Amino acid sequence: MKGGIAVSKKDGRDYLYLIWKEPISRRNYIVGQLSKNSQYEFSYGHEVKQAIKNGFELLIPFEEIDKIYKSDTLFPTFSSRLPDRKRRGIERILEKYDLREFDEYKLLKRSGARLPIDSLEFIDPILKKHNGEIKRVF
Repeated sequence: MKGGIAVSKKDGRDYLYLIWKEPISRRNYIVGQLSKNSQYEFSYGHEVKQAIKNGFELLIPFEEIDKIYKSDTLFPTFSSRLPDRKRRGIERILEKYDLREFDEYKLLKRSGARLPIDSLEFIDPILKKHNGEIKRVF
């Protein structure tokens, strides 16, 4: 984020929401939360049970709905949604998202990591209330 308040940070952690778009109604559900500080953490979101009733399936490596998963590296389930750092033309992709170097988390945050094979996407949440202008990078 350039200039502005970091509204997706709370208690020293940077957060992303994992959104699932229900295919028929096109309603978005917050099904998960990924955060990063010194470690990555993933947990299911407050709308996951409602999403399950509407067809969402838990992610294979995260089969316990009430567990907080922790890792020193970005979970392969999420990093596999990103282009390979050695991919030919990666510089253009990074430039598109205003990144100077390959950073998995920042690329996940800026790109949303959408794939044509599913209805998942990461979004940068607004966690703080404030009275000023919010600047976002899309």
